[in-house]
Formats: sequence, structure tokens, C-alpha cells
Amino acid sequence: QDSLCPRAREKGQTSFPAMLRFVRLAFLAVAVASEVSLDSALTADDCGDGECVLNAIQLKGLKKEQSVSDDLLEEEQEGDESWLKDINSKTKNHFKHILAPLQKPIVTNYQYLAELEKFVNYTMMKIENATGRAVIWNRKSLLQADADEESDEVSDEELQSSYGRRRRSIKGEDLPPRARYINKILIYLNKEMDAVWNLNTIVDRKRWGVGNTITSSPYGPHGEHPKRWRANITVPFPTKAPSNPVLNLNNSLTMHMKPENRKYDNKYAQQLQADYASLIDNINDASKKCNDLRARLFKMNWYADKFIALPSGVWNKIDAQS
Repeated sequence: QDSLCPRAREKGQTSFPAMLRFVRLAFLAVAVASEVSLDSALTADDCGDGECVLNAIQLKGLKKEQSVSDDLLEEEQEGDESWLKDINSKTKNHFKHILAPLQKPIVTNYQYLAELEKFVNYTMMKIENATGRAVIWNRKSLLQADADEESDEVSDEELQSSYGRRRRSIKGEDLPPRARYINKILIYLNKEMDAVWNLNTIVDRKRWGVGNTITSSPYGPHGEHPKRWRANITVPFPTKAPSNPVLNLNNSLTMHMKPENRKYDNKYAQQLQADYASLIDNINDASKKCNDLRARLFKMNWYADKFIALPSGVWNKIDAQS
């Protein structure tokens, strides 16, 4: 018996790994069979048991949910990557082609305003010569100063809550190379437009200053007691009015530019297209404001001539701000 025990033990040791391999193959076969049966369980004739059908439906539903979630994840990843894709060379060259001619109308708007400033300076000199006092046009009131300080303290969250959802902005350093190149051109052109609007504000403030002087002097250029009047400054009367085609009221200064309307799939190209169209609207609006400002300047010059011709010491109030 002792001589047989070692052989028996050796035989048992060799048969146990074989049994493990057999069990593994059995589980693998069951797993493969169950996976195949997912699609065929509902159509099999021998699946008449209600529990069998229910299990098949649940397994198939889980499989569909997994497929849908994978598709959504793939679409989301593609959407994120679309912001990482730069515009192509053809799109870049097209934007260069349509942005290059825009500097000319911007400069034209600035030249319009330069001529209008000459005309309002001419009107200011006539008023300053008649009253002996400088026209105040660039002084801020205390209320305006307080409002400017408060506006500087407004946070981004307050702006968003006041004006709603703002348009998505992209920093230049975050853009890919070609889109960043076009964005720099747009930034430069918009800075030139800022100069146009600043000059427009200066000219209009001078016009307002002239009107305020006229309205606040109801007794004429020398006040209620002309014999006591003394000039604070000496300003020569302008002998010649400015002359330029811009000052001809028959010549319209309004521009009617229209942007090219192209559709793009690239997110950066869509953003650049929207900025380009906005710049066109800005140029057109500035030219319209120039045209309207010219008409108001001529009206203010007419008030100035009327004010200068009135006798001092007599109540003749002119509401030049109406």
C-alpha cells in the first residue's frame, strides 16, 4: 500500500490541472454561447419561457444603451476638437483679400470728421470772439466723474447679469496660427475705428459746448449789463469759413457697404466671419453718424450767427440745444 500511495498521489497531482483546464474551457464556452444568444434569444423557438424572454430583452437594452453612450461621447469629443482645428490656407487668404480694402473707408470716415472739426472750430471762434470767453466743451460734471468711477468697478459677473449671455470671446494667444493672423488684422482695423469714434465724440462735444454758451447767455454776447462787460480772452474773428466738398450738404457721407456672406464649418472661420460682418456694420454706422453730425453743425452755426447779431442787454434767449 505504501508503494502504491506515491503513484496514487502522483496521479492525483497530474489530473487536477487537467480538471482546471476543463473548467476554464467550459466557462469560456458558456460565455461565448450567452453572447451569441443575445441577438437570437428573442427569435429562438425554444425560448418560450417568460423569464428567458425577459432576460434577453434586458440584455439587449443594456447593449443598446452602451452603443448610444459611446456615440454621444464620440460626438462630444469631435465637437471639442473642432475648436482645435485651424482654418486652412484658402480661408486665410480669402479673409486677407476681403479685409485689406476696409482700411480705406475707415480712413475716409476719419477725414470726414477732420473737416467737420475745422468747421466746428470756426463756429467756436466766432462765439469766443463775441463773448470774450472760451467755450467749455471738455469738462466733466461731478455726476459724470462718479459714474465713470462706478463703471470701472463693475465686475464681469455683473455685466453678464445685466446684459444676459455674452458672445463667446477668444483670446488671441489661444488661437491657432492662421486664425490668429486674421484676428490681428481685425484688431488693428477695430483700433482704427476706435480713433474714428473718438474724433466723432470730440466734434460733437464742441458743438454741444457752443450751444450751451448760446443758451446760457439770454442777454446776448455781452450779458445783461453790456457796459460792464470785459473780455477774458482775445480771439480774432475768423474771416473765412472752411471750404471742402465734405461740407456740402448735397453730398451724402453715408456708406452702404455689404459684407460677403460665406458659410464655414470651421468654428474659428465662423467667428472671424462674424467679426468681419460686425466691422462692416461699424463702418457704415460711423459714416451715417458723420452725415447726421454735419447737419447738426450747420444748424449750430446758424444759431451762432443769430446769437452774435442780437443786441446785448436785451432778453433774447435762444434754445440752441433743441
